[in-house]
Amino acid sequence: MSKKVLAVILGIVAFAAGAATLYLVPRNASIVTGTSGFISSSHHFYDANPIFKVRVPFSSVNEDRINEIKADNDKVSAEALETVADNDGGVFRDEFTSPDSLVYVLGDNIYYFRTDNTGSVYKINVKAREITECPLSGYNGFTDSGLRDRYTEVDHNFTAFVSIRTEALIDAYPGLRNAIDSVDGLFYHTCLFYDNGRIFFEKKSTIYEYIPDTDKVVKIASVGSGETVEYVLDR
Repeated sequence: MSKKVLAVILGIVAFAAGAATLYLVPRNASIVTGTSGFISSSHHFYDANPIFKVRVPFSSVNEDRINEIKADNDKVSAEALETVADNDGGVFRDEFTSPDSLVYVLGDNIYYFRTDNTGSVYKINVKAREITECPLSGYNGFTDSGLRDRYTEVDHNFTAFVSIRTEALIDAYPGLRNAIDSVDGLFYHTCLFYDNGRIFFEKKSTIYEYIPDTDKVVKIASVGSGETVEYVLDR
């Protein structure tokens, strides 16, 4: 066997061993990012390694799984919105706004907007049928107070500036605000994620997990600076 052929075989073996190693390394979260081009956008799928705090390929999540998650979220949110409407006639709902942007289900509570209040969100406990007003967290997409103050009632554009998911999680977990603020960098209001009881947030292209039981923040992995994190999922 020639040295050239042997080198090729050894190269293939080394590549296969490296790929197998990456496939078998421990993983504790899945990350889905998106990039937008001039013509189209695309998703990228990774898993996070809990030892080295890096992202690795060969994710168990793919485009089909993301479509399933979206479909499930749409169904749950649409049903939750109907539940809220049955109990509060002031709920904001709009044909041009997806239910996923209008309500967020967390445990026994459904969080939602009321048309007549731009300073709070509301939650209804589906078991007790009790409604509670929750002041806005302050995490939003308004560039200045003047822009915010121009809204005298909730509308389609308002819900683009205020994430109902973020408002729900900040209300439900009192220590979360301090956890987010303890990490350097700008926090964008849509960069808070929840899956299967786990809470994740992104700052400076790095994903962290907030652990309520210990009130600690743990780094999960970094992502590319040109990528937008769309999902962080439990594994």
